[in-house]
Amino acid sequence: MKKTAAVLFIIGFFMITSCIMKRHKNGDRPCTEEYRMLTISIKDNFSKPVILDDYFVKKTSTGEIIDFAKEDPYFDSINRMQGIYLICTDGKMSMTSRQGTEFVFHGFLDSAEIVKEPYIIGNDECHVIMLYGKPEIIIPE
Repeated sequence: MKKTAAVLFIIGFFMITSCIMKRHKNGDRPCTEEYRMLTISIKDNFSKPVILDDYFVKKTSTGEIIDFAKEDPYFDSINRMQGIYLICTDGKMSMTSRQGTEFVFHGFLDSAEIVKEPYIIGNDECHVIMLYGKPEIIIPE
């Protein structure tokens, strides 16, 4: 009876951990199943959220543009009301490297570019990571 309980415990343990972790492509490293999104916060001098009219992220080396507002307008509108903007997600990890890749966030208000901020985004082979850049931007009034 004790052997059966021990075997069932071990099988249960491995089943639970396999649901939580996945293996990296090369099989050498476990990765969590969470989906990471790198965001920045844009506020004014009074800590009120700045709601941009438009924004995009550009990969410097290729000129490729990521427009998160068009990819998921509903999610974007919720974040935008809080002054929160996506700069990268695990879904865009193939655009990054482990050493880091340069991107520039461009934000517009009343047809004028009010934010142009560089970021270096890398990955740990499981998730995107912000290696360099400001997570919070203050826009003077």
